[in-house]
Amino acid sequence: MELFKTIAVNMCRLAVAPVLIFSGFVKAVDPLGTQYKIQDYLEALSMGGIVPDWITLAASISISALEFCLGIFLLFAIRRRFTSKLICLFIAVMTIITIWIFIADPVADCGCFGDAVKLSNGMTLAKNLVLLACSAVVAWFPLRMKRAISKSNQWIVINYTIVFILFSSAYSLYKLPMFDFRPYHIGSDIPKSMEIPKEAPQPEFETTFIMEKNGVRKEFTLDNYPDSTWTFIDSKTVQTKTGYVPPIHDFSIQEIGGNDKTNEILGHRGYTFLLISPYLEHADDSNFGDIDQIYEYAQDFGYPFYYLTASSQKAIKNWQDITGAKYKFFNTDATTLKTIIRSNPGLLLLKDGVVIRKWSHNDLPDTGILNKPLAETEIGKMPDDSIPGKVVKIFLWFILPLLLLTIADRLWAWSRWLKGKEHSNKIYKLIKNRKKMRKKIVAGNWKMNLNLQEGVALTTEINNALKGDKPNCDVVICTPFIHLASVANVLDQNVVALGAENCADKEKGAYTGEVSAEMVKSTGAKYVILGHSERRQYYNETPEVLKEKVLLALKNGLKVIFCIGETLEEREANKQNEVVKAELEGSVFNLSAEEFENIVIAYEPIWAIGTGKTATSDQAEEIHAFVRSAIAEKYGKEVAEETTILYGGSCKASNAPELFAKPDIDGGLIGGASLKAADFKGIIDAWKK
Repeated sequence: MELFKTIAVNMCRLAVAPVLIFSGFVKAVDPLGTQYKIQDYLEALSMGGIVPDWITLAASISISALEFCLGIFLLFAIRRRFTSKLICLFIAVMTIITIWIFIADPVADCGCFGDAVKLSNGMTLAKNLVLLACSAVVAWFPLRMKRAISKSNQWIVINYTIVFILFSSAYSLYKLPMFDFRPYHIGSDIPKSMEIPKEAPQPEFETTFIMEKNGVRKEFTLDNYPDSTWTFIDSKTVQTKTGYVPPIHDFSIQEIGGNDKTNEILGHRGYTFLLISPYLEHADDSNFGDIDQIYEYAQDFGYPFYYLTASSQKAIKNWQDITGAKYKFFNTDATTLKTIIRSNPGLLLLKDGVVIRKWSHNDLPDTGILNKPLAETEIGKMPDDSIPGKVVKIFLWFILPLLLLTIADRLWAWSRWLKGKEHSNKIYKLIKNRKKMRKKIVAGNWKMNLNLQEGVALTTEINNALKGDKPNCDVVICTPFIHLASVANVLDQNVVALGAENCADKEKGAYTGEVSAEMVKSTGAKYVILGHSERRQYYNETPEVLKEKVLLALKNGLKVIFCIGETLEEREANKQNEVVKAELEGSVFNLSAEEFENIVIAYEPIWAIGTGKTATSDQAEEIHAFVRSAIAEKYGKEVAEETTILYGGSCKASNAPELFAKPDIDGGLIGGASLKAADFKGIIDAWKK
């Protein structure tokens, strides 16, 4: 069952992540296209024109980047809890929106995959429902995701992904989209794309022109188009009868006076420049000097040069006044112009009706090379930046670095015992005694003893004693909450680490008298004792409560000294192995192997705590060995061999050397003997014998 859950979670993860990555990327490299789609939604909500363009553009970039980043983070299993929950919330919101567009049908295409893939509203809803179910599974069991990269290196992936996708959007916004999925892409034969095969069902379209005269606006069709005394305002083309729809079906070029020039302009044999601006009112006029030079070049070499816009004569006149433009203006549908090029203005170069070049107004061709016919220049030829070439660039700039990082990280994780040059010989490490790889710890548990002044005095004494006589093990003192901050001020944690005796099972809130793991961490503490038999016995701490405490402690960067042990009755019934394994399974065996690295096990026979009775060294070694075998069964032998297991039953300076000599006993959790510096140091010194 556990294996099935792990497989299911990771299959769902691999189903959701690629969709988010692809969806986010194709929208991120076309930020204006995504902005137009957001504006379509606002129009459907009767909010068109209310939200400023800079907000819709910022929303376009932010949503696309968020989607792409979440997909990458899910693929690499980064910040698993947070990422999985945020993805589930994100997809839930998107699902609600797609339910609305499925019912109300305000837009023909949701735009979830930009222009790369078109889905019906029904298909979009079905897709989101599947993704929502998969994301819910992942969010329910986030820790079952297998990390592709270690926790310590996740920040590299996070920052590199954010920088990459924001740079991609900025680049596409400044120049043009890296990938053009629209029917007007470079290489597109516009006239051919407008043809309808003879055998195909013929659709019918009607173009309506909005004209104005003497302050009165009316709509006209081609059949009743008015005389030139009427002023063109806008036009729209709608399909009146279904049938075969060619890739380009809404492209028409009208003279300001009303004559259709589409066939004449697109049918020209040779080069044609088309300067395009959906709305001149919003066009960038900072580069009109370069545009004028390109126009003059076209005039010199006899190339037609036209300006296509959906703006009114008033806007055209204003543009001419600002720029001194002398080129001819023609009217074309604004949506069509937005589709042709993602720039306002933008420049197209056609040859025999085929798109061979596109330029943003920020990246116009260098006028310095425009001194000979186009056929003799580089820009007069079809560029060689093919889609496979662009994919290779993406691979080299983004995928390959992450792939190499992942490989290096996995190799590092496989050999993470390499701490420095002195540990670089793996063969040497493997033949050494495994116990020497484990951390040796003597931890003091003060319980509810000593007032604040006494605690500070004892800490100072222990600290000074160990600074003068360096221990051969790690030393921890775990104090009552009231001592922590004060003790931290006098403690040299390079010599003695600080820990708490407990923490709450809640993150924060109205829990009077409780102390959270975050609060413990803020005092400077590095450890916390959880699962002590006294907490289980007197305060009814259940395995589920302890599981929550462990998770919160680890979340806040604390190492956990987790206590297990049996009562006298259980020992006499020979149930000690069964009891300690159940305590492990109930509260810490839910952790991943990486999380378990921050767990120190403390075996404390309850019948020996504070009674003066002590398990014999053989009894202690026997159950310590069993605990290690249970860990090996769960996490593997390597993890088990590196897990520190302490003995916690009336350990004293007199019996510590014998106990610590056993191969599976890695130190002690000391109660009463830790309240006197001399007694505590005597136990610590057992590691020197």
